[in-house]
Amino acid sequence: MNKIKEFGRRFFVRPVARVLIAARIHPNYITVSSLFFAIIALFLYFHGSFFLGAVFVFLAGIMDTFDGEVARQLKVVSKFGAFLDSTIDRVNEFLIYMGMFCFYMKHQPWVTYWTLVAIFGSLMVSYTRARAEGIGISPQVGLFERFTRLFFIIAGSVFGPGIMAYSLIILAVGTVGTMIQRIIYVLVHRDTIA
Repeated sequence: MNKIKEFGRRFFVRPVARVLIAARIHPNYITVSSLFFAIIALFLYFHGSFFLGAVFVFLAGIMDTFDGEVARQLKVVSKFGAFLDSTIDRVNEFLIYMGMFCFYMKHQPWVTYWTLVAIFGSLMVSYTRARAEGIGISPQVGLFERFTRLFFIIAGSVFGPGIMAYSLIILAVGTVGTMIQRIIYVLVHRDTIA
């Protein structure tokens, strides 16, 4: 996954970031724009348009990549920018899952349970990392970080609600597994902090 991310950053993200910088767009505006794409994705999922939903999830995700790159290139990285970025990421993820939840509640109720677990797991993956970093431990373990979660959401959505249901099962199991890995990591390394 890291090789894919680096390839994308080098040949796509950095060139687009230079265009955004030339257009004088502040990274915080890029961050907030991702929220609008996530809201559109929510309504698309709600109405069963999973392929289009995937497009807007991709757009929301790529905006999140651009904001960080623009901030680094402009040397305007700030604690507020990091806070805003992280907060909107969580809101976006919740909105996307909520759109799916509403769709499946109407059409395939059994999938809603997996959707709820996927929401819980996704939020807890981020929360456990943030809390651990707050006490001086960086638990970057587990496969289901944000990039992986977006990959499974987009890939499942492209093939429609039937395949997305199985992607949600994978996301639910994977995110909860990553959360547990991070808790164990902090438990093992707790003696390294004051």
